[in-house]
Amino acid sequence: MDEQTSVLTQNFTTGKLFKYVMPTILAVLLASLYSIVDGIFVSNFGGMSAFAAINQVAPVFMIIAAIGFMFGTGGSALVGKVLGEGETKKANGLFSFFAYVLIGIGVVASLILTFAMKPIMIALGVTETMMPFCTAYSNILIPAITLFMLQFYFQSFLATAKKPGLGLLFTILAGVTNVIGDAILVGVVANGDPIKAVQGAAISTAAGLFIGGVIPLFYFICKNKSLLRLGKPEMSGKDLAKACGNGSSEFFTNISGSIVNIVYNSLFLYMIGDMGVAAYGTVGYVNSIFTAIASGFVLGVSPLISYNYGAGNKDNLKNLYTKSITIVFIFSAIATVLIEALSAPLASAFSHGDAKLMEITVDGLSIFTLSFLFKGIPTFGSGLFTAFNNGKVSGIISIVRTLVFNLATVIVVPIIFFYIFGSSYEAAFYGVWYSVVFSELFATIMTFGFLKKYQKNYEYA
Repeated sequence: MDEQTSVLTQNFTTGKLFKYVMPTILAVLLASLYSIVDGIFVSNFGGMSAFAAINQVAPVFMIIAAIGFMFGTGGSALVGKVLGEGETKKANGLFSFFAYVLIGIGVVASLILTFAMKPIMIALGVTETMMPFCTAYSNILIPAITLFMLQFYFQSFLATAKKPGLGLLFTILAGVTNVIGDAILVGVVANGDPIKAVQGAAISTAAGLFIGGVIPLFYFICKNKSLLRLGKPEMSGKDLAKACGNGSSEFFTNISGSIVNIVYNSLFLYMIGDMGVAAYGTVGYVNSIFTAIASGFVLGVSPLISYNYGAGNKDNLKNLYTKSITIVFIFSAIATVLIEALSAPLASAFSHGDAKLMEITVDGLSIFTLSFLFKGIPTFGSGLFTAFNNGKVSGIISIVRTLVFNLATVIVVPIIFFYIFGSSYEAAFYGVWYSVVFSELFATIMTFGFLKKYQKNYEYA
């Protein structure tokens, strides 16, 4: 047994497991900071309309980038299982095949968005004041969409290749590039011009994506000491479909989440105007931090689960499951308390001195944060079934959670609040925020049902 394989088959304590997944958690967290850093700079140097604009158009790019998440999580689960079965050559061939297909999809997606972006923005209800900023931001990011997808793809596979630390390094370099670019292009060069501020933020993000997507590409092309290398593809439509099926939950999670963001943006745009979109954008940034940490943990532990499942190590599998559930519970509780305590400072970072925007954001964040108590379990449950190559159950959890429950509660809960508290702005406002809490509660109950149902099939408990 070589050193790389022995790492996969060790009996993890909670501390060792946390140490192993930490690089992946930090890498995903830092990657999520792209938009947050852009938001801080644009809100303070470009104004509220510019800040609202990038939040209105960002979900479109996340929907496309979700393809990279699908190939990365689904493909790495399949490749990890193949590695566990001892078929190293096939694993490398599938890894290469998935990467080449993804690059092709990225190029086509950029071409389509070049012509379709303006009609999409009109369909989203982008206001006249926001349209110039949305256009300026989109025109720069559209050519970089392939890099966006590759960054997500390679982040998953660096964990599978047992190089999570390298993934963290690439992400740090990308993040530093983005921050420096924002500081120079938005904070200095833009000189208070909102359009230039938005363009500077987009250029900085694209530069970061270049490092996060291209450097790992060359790492895997060149001879390296990891378990994986890009080379001759194993061209298998069946395995490609299997990988996409495995990663469908992460794909639909991102798509559904983006759709839900669009719905919430539209609701707040109707209720409050640009200020409502700006407030929801701030809450969305905080949510993205929680989601990144939870997703990073799942991405980090999934290769261990896939490998031990493929190798038939039942004791290790049970140990990983128990330790993972414990970590998720503790993290969810700590995150909820911490964000509640920091709601005012977090809101002030994006309010650029606007007292009304600050008030709305703090109110929304204080309510929304309660959903963190329930978000961790559905995220882990979906990732667990992806690691078992059960894309069907993983997809059901993700789709029902992010699309069905979210959209249903955002309609029903405000109506209930209207009935209880009367027809008022406050009832609608608080009803929309509380809908997320109820949605995640229902998702947690559903996930526990699936975990109970399948524990004998996979013998993880």
